Amino acid sequence: MPDAFLFDIGNVILSFDFTITARRLADRSAVAAADILTLVSPLAVDLELGALSVDDFLKAAGERIGYTGETGFLRDSFADIFELNLPMVAFIESLKADGVPLYLLSNTNGIHSTFFESTYPVFDLFDGGIYSHEVGLMKPDPAIYELVRATLPLDPAKTIYIDDNHANCEAGRAAGFLSVPYAAERHEEFLKTVAGLRK
Repeated sequence: MPDAFLFDIGNVILSFDFTITARRLADRSAVAAADILTLVSPLAVDLELGALSVDDFLKAAGERIGYTGETGFLRDSFADIFELNLPMVAFIESLKADGVPLYLLSNTNGIHSTFFESTYPVFDLFDGGIYSHEVGLMKPDPAIYELVRATLPLDPAKTIYIDDNHANCEAGRAAGFLSVPYAAERHEEFLKTVAGLRK
């Protein structure tokens, strides 16, 4: 019987919309909102791998779009793009109330993690986790799942791993975790799948 959970964040606990960033920055940039994400997105992988610091990312992004505003507004515009998935939050709260160990595994960056950890109390319910930018690895690289096995107090065979990305679920399954794919529009189906695993 599973005795712990490992959660992805994006499109599981939080939904996100990068176009919010583009709309906010458009009137302070030399390019149209439609072009902002195209110009900035090539920097995202290095940011999520920790190969590019937050300060260097903001500098490079600002240069690419001809940004003329304050750095704080630039950072906030990249940060505040999330919305809580309330049914999943309720599920997490119920697990915590039952004393179930909860951990995170996310491809993210220092802008986003700082924001969501300080904004959404649900993240206080977790016992620990691994973020891509802190370890220089990203899902679905098998090495990040091996790092989970080596550093978090989890038995993969007894850990339900939840992710919205099929390739990530497959990599988690290959590492021995009980992978369960997630889609917010099929939340009730997800709950039934998890209940079946926990019998």
